[in-house]
Amino acid sequence: MVTRFTHPTLSRYISKEFALSFFVSFLFFFLMFFLNQLLVMARGILAKGIPLGSVLRLMLYSLPSFITLSAPFATLTAALMAYGRFSSDNEILAMRSAGFRRFQIFSPVLLFGILISVVSFEVNDLLLPAGTKAFQRLWIELSLTHPGLEIEPFSVRTFKRSVLITGAFDEEGIHPMMIIERTNSGDRNTIMSRLATPDIGGREDGIPTLRLHDVLSLEPDSLKRDTWSWTRADSMDYRLLSGDSSVLDQQPGPSNLRVSEIRDVIQDKQLRSDERMESFEDRIAREEWELSTRYRSLMAGIPLQGGWDAVQRDLSDLNSQKMNVPQDHSLQVWKLEFYQKYAIPFACIPFVVLAFPLGLTARRSGRAVGFFIGLLLTSFYWGMLVLGRNMGLRTDVSPFLVMVVPDLLLLGVGVILYTRRSVA
Repeated sequence: MVTRFTHPTLSRYISKEFALSFFVSFLFFFLMFFLNQLLVMARGILAKGIPLGSVLRLMLYSLPSFITLSAPFATLTAALMAYGRFSSDNEILAMRSAGFRRFQIFSPVLLFGILISVVSFEVNDLLLPAGTKAFQRLWIELSLTHPGLEIEPFSVRTFKRSVLITGAFDEEGIHPMMIIERTNSGDRNTIMSRLATPDIGGREDGIPTLRLHDVLSLEPDSLKRDTWSWTRADSMDYRLLSGDSSVLDQQPGPSNLRVSEIRDVIQDKQLRSDERMESFEDRIAREEWELSTRYRSLMAGIPLQGGWDAVQRDLSDLNSQKMNVPQDHSLQVWKLEFYQKYAIPFACIPFVVLAFPLGLTARRSGRAVGFFIGLLLTSFYWGMLVLGRNMGLRTDVSPFLVMVVPDLLLLGVGVILYTRRSVA
């Protein structure tokens, strides 16, 4: 029956077609995300006098996020385009007539999907946190050299552990400026200066610094709340990214961390949440036991202070407490980010499983139809992700479900269609 048209030859032929379609699709989605971000920055940053070079650096640090989003969508569209072209040109029929099984036709793209998932995950896990940190660092520097980017004159701005109060802006800097900083012990130190000027790149360590002039610092006594100590100085350097004082340094979020680091944070938060829940349940159980003891005493005719009215009042308070179960919303947020770091990169696998049977339905203009269907499916998938994330942020629904269900749904539909096409 055949020939020299062997399985490796078939794999190379299909892989070449998919690779070409993937390149075109990836370029399309990448440019779409890139241009959208560029337009946002042009409106919000270039309009405020930020140098073009700094804007391009911000775009460079954003590239890992564009790659992570573009790869799965490009995989889906490329598979649809490739198999759509094979089907419309009757090449699928020729492959089947030559004796090749359906899985042999599908396996090259499936392997590509797995490979792209792994690469996309590594980019998401390694490059994205590094890019996010570099982006935030540059943003801090730009915020200092161009205060209008983040801080308005005569305004109050709350940051991680500090409150920044600014006066007028001019070429000299910000004057006056007041920084109210919360220490690790919970006290609030106050730093007042006549003039604050940014010092970017002037230090060997490269850490963004504010040079404060004519400084007055007030520190409360940790033992005597009505006692303060004060210090005056002609100038001082306020390091924005140090461990002790941080004005613009935001709390490290999931996007700044690798998957292993996020897992450690989740475990720590889960442990503290379980401890709070255990304490809550012990307190409720203790109050229920005390209330039941008082109830039995009253039923036995033993007089108690307050009588039945006090018992009913305490019962109502206890029911109200049961409704206020302690919850850690930040734990939900971190779990959502954790599962999203897996869901988006590994969406390539359900995408190619779904794309194969759909691509075989094309009868004409296979590439164009495949590209159009790919856009519809990516929009549908992205909508499900956004909806699931919003549900996870507003409710107690399982973060695993809302992040993974879109992938499982597409995988299930793909498997059903693939099975039916195989039987047909």
